[in-house]
Amino acid sequence: MKLQIIDVESIYQRLLNSASAQEREAIYRQELLAPFEGMMRIYGGGGDTIAWAKIWSLYTPEDFDGEQRPLIEEMVRRLTDDGAWQKSTAALEQGVTAFSPYADRIGLDTINCAVVLTKHNSNLPNRGYAGFGGIPGYLMVSLSLADNYTLPRVGPALVHELNHNVRFKIVPFLPMHVTVADYIIAEGLAEAFAAELFGEELVGYFVTDFNDEELATAQRVISGALEVSGFNAVRSYIFGDTIAATWGLPKAGIPDFSGYAIGYRVVQQYLKRTGRSVVEATFLPSQEIIVESGFFK
Repeated sequence: MKLQIIDVESIYQRLLNSASAQEREAIYRQELLAPFEGMMRIYGGGGDTIAWAKIWSLYTPEDFDGEQRPLIEEMVRRLTDDGAWQKSTAALEQGVTAFSPYADRIGLDTINCAVVLTKHNSNLPNRGYAGFGGIPGYLMVSLSLADNYTLPRVGPALVHELNHNVRFKIVPFLPMHVTVADYIIAEGLAEAFAAELFGEELVGYFVTDFNDEELATAQRVISGALEVSGFNAVRSYIFGDTIAATWGLPKAGIPDFSGYAIGYRVVQQYLKRTGRSVVEATFLPSQEIIVESGFFK
């Protein structure tokens, strides 16, 4: 696996320093978005790339010389002061090294990688960062807040998405056929990989922010829905009721991000029972991990 890491720090600095709207748009299109055009097409964004960026809530060229500029400047400054850009590269390299003994089995060539800034939506359940690595060859982590919670988790989030790249190269993600079982294990493996490399203290809010009653509810509901298939149906069990409602999907009756939390716990229980590493487990069928974990018994 080769990492093509986009120098977003430099791109943002030049966008902030440019006085020309035309120049900003050219930089943005050619240097930030162009490496992800393949991902956009696969994901259904075959039109204008900046329109796609707006759908995903990325800051776009006009924001670098508008009302959002001070917020962008502050976030870029915090990332630079923290060394986040360099730490991001080191994290991804660490993740690739972990998979290097299995490189021949993965068959994944170049991965375009970026850490980008997005507009924060306080109406949705989140704590300021998210990621996308579901299409092999493309990996993106987005920050809508740059604070003491999000900054240490940039590296873990990147290797989470790297695990998705590997998993979905080995076990292709087929939207019409994916099951709840497949999806919770994919998310569980990805966050367990981050925990294995960076420590459990840096796992995400989508794993930690639950009480016992919420986890019990999620476990009960998800255990009865493992064979539910089809991306739209499955998403309700992964992301929980608040986000399902915003997408116009049926509610599953579970807390936000429950699929992540349950998947992580299934995988951790599997690893403890078998003594395998997350890297080894990444190549295994979802059902095997679930059965051997004993989590739903």
